[in-house]
Amino acid sequence: MSDAAGARFAAAPTRRRPSRDALLAAYGTTVPDLVAPATVVLLCGINPSLESGATGFHFGTPSNRLWPVLHLAGFTPRRLHPSETDELVRRGISITNLVHRSTARADEISDDEVRAGVPRLTELVERVAPRWVAFLGLAAYRIGFGRRGAKVGRQAETLGSAGVWLLPNPSGLNAHYQLPDLVRVYGELRETAYS
Repeated sequence: MSDAAGARFAAAPTRRRPSRDALLAAYGTTVPDLVAPATVVLLCGINPSLESGATGFHFGTPSNRLWPVLHLAGFTPRRLHPSETDELVRRGISITNLVHRSTARADEISDDEVRAGVPRLTELVERVAPRWVAFLGLAAYRIGFGRRGAKVGRQAETLGSAGVWLLPNPSGLNAHYQLPDLVRVYGELRETAYS
């Protein structure tokens, strides 16, 4: 990493992390959708983490790879902290989840819960009218939309008037994609969405 890139990462604010008790108390809590006034890309995660539930911020763990990936792929001018939602909405980025209850791991969510989230997501897309809906997780998209063979990238179908893009889950638990791979595939969406 260059010194300039290191300096940009160092500029991200630090915040106190929730205690273990606060995380455990966050089980089942919800995080409201983050909606930009003019949404270009609606990021759709699987469900909030316990840290998101405790803090109220999507992808609430500051070390979640979404934050460096958004920066390195060109969505944001620097690595953001999860609390910097104003910067996201200024850039036309909204965030939601297929399932709204917070859990420690995505595997605590049933397939039925994922499928049940699709109508609510569809209503949100109709209301917000993003150009693109980007699903952050292959398995959840495949289950929710019955597209067992879906692969990363632009999808042939739309959701309402929005194009659909499938991206790998940025969680560090997703060992199939390392940071450079994530940056490349997220960058492909950015180039299309903002050109």
